[in-house]
Amino acid sequence: MTLRDRLAILCIGVGTAVVPLDSAVNIAFPDITQSFAIEIVQIQWVVIAYVLTHTSLTLFCGRLGDRYGRRLIFGIGVAWSTLAFIGLTLAPTFELFLAARAGQGIGAAFIVSCGPALITSLAGEERRARMLGLYMLMFGIGMALGPSVGGVMVDWFGWPGVYGMRVPFCLAALCLLWSLPGRERQAAWAKDRVLNAEGAVLLALALAAVLFAINRLQVPADLAWVPAGLAVLAAVLVWVFVRHEARSPAPILPLGLFRRWDFTGVALANGLVAFSGFSVMLIAPYFLLRLTDLDVTAAGLVLACSPLGTAVISARAGWLIEKWGARRTAALAAALTALGLAGVGLWPAYPGMVVMAVPLFLTGAGLGLFQVSSMDAITATMSLAERGVAGSLAQVSRTVGVITAASLLSLAFATLGGGREASDMAFLAAFGWVFLAAAVPPALVAVAMGRGTKGHAPTTGAG
Repeated sequence: MTLRDRLAILCIGVGTAVVPLDSAVNIAFPDITQSFAIEIVQIQWVVIAYVLTHTSLTLFCGRLGDRYGRRLIFGIGVAWSTLAFIGLTLAPTFELFLAARAGQGIGAAFIVSCGPALITSLAGEERRARMLGLYMLMFGIGMALGPSVGGVMVDWFGWPGVYGMRVPFCLAALCLLWSLPGRERQAAWAKDRVLNAEGAVLLALALAAVLFAINRLQVPADLAWVPAGLAVLAAVLVWVFVRHEARSPAPILPLGLFRRWDFTGVALANGLVAFSGFSVMLIAPYFLLRLTDLDVTAAGLVLACSPLGTAVISARAGWLIEKWGARRTAALAAALTALGLAGVGLWPAYPGMVVMAVPLFLTGAGLGLFQVSSMDAITATMSLAERGVAGSLAQVSRTVGVITAASLLSLAFATLGGGREASDMAFLAAFGWVFLAAAVPPALVAVAMGRGTKGHAPTTGAG
């Protein structure tokens, strides 16, 4: 590997880090609420403005990268993110702050849609899994650092610090942008350079409607028509998009892939595992602050054991995939995730550090290993010219799982008696049941993918 390739990896890592470092934002929520004098319930729009924009545009950005150059699209994403972070840092009102958050989502879509394809292009196909593992290692480090570094930034500079701290990362990536492989190293370009603008708009609208319908599940009974109406709208938009793509000479999404179970099954499994895994970041913080003697800083370090597990396992994920194959490794990863979640569900009140750290680490390791192996499996089903879309599909399926978890798991937790006014005993019971239930989907995925590998030799070759 040449010096330029090593600098390219550094560029991808530093540029991509601004996305997982968004885990620092949660710790700034109280300061944001106070600074803008908003109600706590309004803080959800900080998440919605970013996630909806990010997810809705990721697939389209992946297609742009496949057609017009991944270095170009990645660079646009980093430059756009720089402006978004500056805008967030200086936002004088909550409305302008939300607009800048949507802008941050646009930049993130450009970045993550091309990152996996760029890093795998730096090595041969036989090392694809190892390069994806390296990508997830850098992603996991960003997630692990977010809460602790974010806490320091909030302490020093207030909530703007969690956004301003990422501007130097963006500038460093822009300085190294020249090292990324150009179009001459991006194989198998599509001859059709037509930009499917109609498909892009329909896809963004359909994904936004789906995610917003999921997000609105928690509404009072007299407003039940809201998620129902959004679900109908989402179904109509998905149908219109599919019809349009089937007739388009330059489809954004290769619909034929969904007729292949080796693709559809992995994408579905990716969403299910992400759904269960998000329970840690969603519900575990409430346990740490209520049923332990830890202060906020110590609780953040305990919670960081999960992304730490992701970072550690990602360093060896490529080797495991090369040895066992992507699907068999994914089955192991799903089993680790299920085991870790079940361990969290068995926490007693005021548990010891080891009792908490071990299952959190196992959960994070399982999630990290599954993300690499599922991305490798999805990538293997697509041609070299469509690797941007491959990485984007993996990201979108994961995000849909996370959004669904944010709505359904929090609803289940409250329904089981885990609300703010619940007694410690009722809270602990609800906490345990939610995590034990969350362990079921990855356990089923482990069984299904384990059976699907019988009689198949390990392979990571290109599709």
